Amino acid sequence: MVRNVCFSFLLVFAAAPFRGQEADDPDVKSKIVALERLSKVQAWKAKDIKTLDKLLDDNYQLVNSEGKLQNKSDVLALVQSSEVLDYIADSIVVRTHHDTAIATGRYQIRGLRHGKVFSERGRFLDTWLLKAGQWVTIATLATPTG
Repeated sequence: MVRNVCFSFLLVFAAAPFRGQEADDPDVKSKIVALERLSKVQAWKAKDIKTLDKLLDDNYQLVNSEGKLQNKSDVLALVQSSEVLDYIADSIVVRTHHDTAIATGRYQIRGLRHGKVFSERGRFLDTWLLKAGQWVTIATLATPTG
């Protein structure tokens, strides 16, 4: 499974020079920051599965803060079973290269999961891909900071 994730990253980066957008496009950076802050965070808080379904690629992979590999359906099920009380993403930096964008930042999330209170803070790395005219997240790495 880890080999598949690494292979996916290699495919994305190997194909990037053949795509049409310019690297470091400020409009793309603004769009990705907006998708990170507004759509993704707000969708989690509102349990908006329809929006998250559009934002996450069908082959999406997450390495969560516990080191577990999860796919799109795992994440959507987690969103449905959690009550997010507070979710903040900040210090977001986006680097673009043609039709690929890498967003890094910090997150804090607090809520209820299966009736138990949880609180987590950490750093994230999201890989976005422009696919059929829409930006979708293809991979996320989350790591706790304490």
